[in-house]
Amino acid sequence: MATNTTPRCALYARISEDDLGTEAGVRRQLEDGRALAEGRGWDVVGEYVDNDVSAFHGYSGNGSPRRERPGYLQLLNDADAGGFDRIVCWHTSRVVRDREDRGAIIRRLAAARVSLVAVKGPDLDLASAYGRGMADLLGAFDSMESDVKGERVARAALQRARDGKAAGHVLYGWRRIRERNAAGEVIEWHDEVDPEAAGVVREIVDRLLGGESLSKVRDDLNARGLPTPRHHLALRAGKPAPQGDRSDGHPRWLNSTVRKLAMRPANVAERVHHRVVIGEAAWPAIIDRDKHDQVVALLSNPNRRTSRATASERRHLLTYGVGECGVCGSQLRHVVKRARGKSYPLYVCDREGCVGRSDERVDELVSAVVVERLSRPDAADAFTVELADAAEAQGRAETIRGRLDQAADQYAEGGIDARQLARITDRLRPELDEAEAEYRQILSAAAGGTDVLDGIVGDQAAAAWLSLDVGGRRAVLEVLGIVVKIMPTRQGPGFVPEDVHIEWKGQP
Repeated sequence: MATNTTPRCALYARISEDDLGTEAGVRRQLEDGRALAEGRGWDVVGEYVDNDVSAFHGYSGNGSPRRERPGYLQLLNDADAGGFDRIVCWHTSRVVRDREDRGAIIRRLAAARVSLVAVKGPDLDLASAYGRGMADLLGAFDSMESDVKGERVARAALQRARDGKAAGHVLYGWRRIRERNAAGEVIEWHDEVDPEAAGVVREIVDRLLGGESLSKVRDDLNARGLPTPRHHLALRAGKPAPQGDRSDGHPRWLNSTVRKLAMRPANVAERVHHRVVIGEAAWPAIIDRDKHDQVVALLSNPNRRTSRATASERRHLLTYGVGECGVCGSQLRHVVKRARGKSYPLYVCDREGCVGRSDERVDELVSAVVVERLSRPDAADAFTVELADAAEAQGRAETIRGRLDQAADQYAEGGIDARQLARITDRLRPELDEAEAEYRQILSAAAGGTDVLDGIVGDQAAAAWLSLDVGGRRAVLEVLGIVVKIMPTRQGPGFVPEDVHIEWKGQP
């Protein structure tokens, strides 16, 4: 009985980037592969595609992709199972390019006795030493070509950074304006302020400087149903919106999202390249420099109090961050104790219950002391931080950035090589980090202080304090550096003001 000896082949097509999602590139590769198979009289038993997927995700030791390339993974599995005799691809680089694991891929196909045939290249019998050697050699040249392309891309990215332009997609807070020629081709573009998104960024910064927590801002943005930056940019680009975990399908705002938006150098039109500010951006600023420096200092302060308390615990003035146990130093929590049919709301030690005191009496005492101090004629000046040292630290940081910029220019012009640039960067970067840390540390005491205390010092202190909610009052206490310690009772029952110590880290 005659057996079918017609060679069986599988077509594989891959393209690294398909920004428009048209799959035109992979379709052309498949058409060319079908034409080759038909011309040679081969049966096409399968077609495998990876669209908009780079080959440089790496492979495991057995030649399987470490990251998801589903078409390629299925191709290898079917090759292992003897599903075909040949793989037809547009170029050998579609299958064997990665330098690190190329040998494992070649050995795997050789074991399956599968040959590699390229539309634009030779036929490689991987069962033979010559075929394996040629596949390895061609793969090495493909790797070199890719490395050269990578260097060109990196140089172009550096030039875009030096020109102040965005690295790729438009940033949240701006929108892209494209200039086209008569044929409709994009010849130039620039970014201008997006009033809607920029307004959200400004609101976030103002609210943080006003004493609100990241969590409070986050929860409000989610409650209002505002699209996250990713969702907003996808909608503007006409792309499918990313899936979220909210009932309306929107992604959820996170603390990290709010924090990153507030601290971005892009907000003050600074261009970042490889996590280093290298110069002015081509887009307009959306945040004032003073506000930006304050919010960066506020969120970068390692001693900044953050609360992981529940919403009910944050409703109290001294819980979790402001009040302390005078015995063991633990934070205070709020409880309601009941005795003889009555309820007694108390601040108590969160660890051992060392102390406990009426929340109403303690809050009244703290409020009276704070209002009295803020009502004094010198209050506005007493809590102003001297910024001369901050200016000096900022000047040192700018000088170091200038030296880094000069080194980058020398590298771009061929005056120094990459190793020399790395040595200069490694030496100057710690000095820059130190200067910037000093600058933030000086500002951290004042970060948000101007906004929080605005309108609450002088004659209007008492009325302004009464108008604040608990969150606003807590913000004032934090700006003033106040810690309230509840001490053990020294006398009999009843509230003794002397057993509540109000300590000021700033001026008394």
